Amino acid sequence: MRRRAGAAALFVVLGLAACAAEPETPLDPDLEAGRETYGRLCSVCHGGSGEGAVGPALSAVVATFPDCETQVQWISLGSARWRTEVSPTYGTQESEITGAMPSFEPTLTETQIRQVAAFERTRYGASTEARALTDCGLG
Repeated sequence: MRRRAGAAALFVVLGLAACAAEPETPLDPDLEAGRETYGRLCSVCHGGSGEGAVGPALSAVVATFPDCETQVQWISLGSARWRTEVSPTYGTQESEITGAMPSFEPTLTETQIRQVAAFERTRYGASTEARALTDCGLG
């Protein structure tokens, strides 16, 4: 009985702490749109926090794609088209393409792809908002 009461009390305390937590700082509207699209389409493979799952973690996204235009091209083409149209490797490390990154060109507009890239660079790649927006052609 004490164990249940203790667990219930802990649940209440944790619930109150979560409610009292500071809300996430609002992002630029383009980054908010990128966050929404990322959560809906990209997080399935790259994880909800960019930690990686089926797809790689995104903590090195800026090192992999130092310029946003190349990242936008990668997201647009996906791995199969990149391999055919660009190279059998990708990124500054010239990593061999082994995964199955889908092409988002048929699914997303160019602006949406740029918003996702800017969001990933800001949230997971340690770029500043202003820099990511400018580099991705949004600012």
